[in-house]
Amino acid sequence: MGEVAIVRQEVLDALAQIGKQGDLGESVVRVWGCILLKSCPVSQREIEEGTGYSSGLVSMSLRKLKMAHMINETYMGGEKRYYVNTSLTDAFGKFSKRFFVDNIKPVIALLSENLDIIEDAKVKKALCELINECKKLNPVILILSRIIEDINSSAIPGREIKKRDGIVNFTETFRNNMADIKEGSKVVFTGSVSVCTPFIELLAYAVRYRGFDMLYVPRADAKEARKIKKIENIGYSVVDEKGDPRDPDAVVVLGGLAMPKFGCSPDDVTRLIEDISGKKKPKIVGVNFMNAFELAGWDKKINFDTVMDETVVK
Repeated sequence: MGEVAIVRQEVLDALAQIGKQGDLGESVVRVWGCILLKSCPVSQREIEEGTGYSSGLVSMSLRKLKMAHMINETYMGGEKRYYVNTSLTDAFGKFSKRFFVDNIKPVIALLSENLDIIEDAKVKKALCELINECKKLNPVILILSRIIEDINSSAIPGREIKKRDGIVNFTETFRNNMADIKEGSKVVFTGSVSVCTPFIELLAYAVRYRGFDMLYVPRADAKEARKIKKIENIGYSVVDEKGDPRDPDAVVVLGGLAMPKFGCSPDDVTRLIEDISGKKKPKIVGVNFMNAFELAGWDKKINFDTVMDETVVK
């Protein structure tokens, strides 16, 4: 066996091992690898010869690869031939959605349908937790798909990645959204613990010349409100000093709250706004990435005056 043939076989074996660990399976990924390593579209007969698989196994593998959008087909000389879809990000996004629909949703339905017949309280509690964990995957898959769509719409010539000045655009957009808020007003930020905090501190810096009285309310819990202050030689930071979030002129809601495990429910945010508003009608500003609010349905549950939607890649 020549050196090229040995390397080719090693690559196919490595891909097969990856497939063995995943949902597609060893044979499917080996067939995909066989097509990948060909310089032109290949026939089913050539795939059978290249993998040593039977006609039935190759046919089944090709069907799965087409369903996962990992290969395309064409006709050459009256014969159907296959070639690899090199948009792996697109294939991965579609595969993730299919995995959720085919595997996770049926589990949620099965558990939900049989929950009432479970008498053991501990078992029932465990099943409820599992159902909730499965449901949390839905917005995650949607957001992941949105990120992949954004990546695929970006121009990446060769190896050169075109960068944009994202932080400048981010802070400038926020400043513009806060332009109608009077100087010296009270601005309350609410977001998820740790995840949103650095973004809130960055946004506080962006409006540093407005003299705002700024506070951070983690996870929409008004009792935990803390002041945001300028610390010399450090910058704007959330400090361990309690503050009064009542009667704000603006409430800034960060998208991390809409993320599973990190946030809270939209009802908690609505309740916070109602509790601290008093007689005022504060401006409600949403700040999120990759349409997190829309994907989680928050745009229909919170009465935003404006929403900033930033993307991960441009």
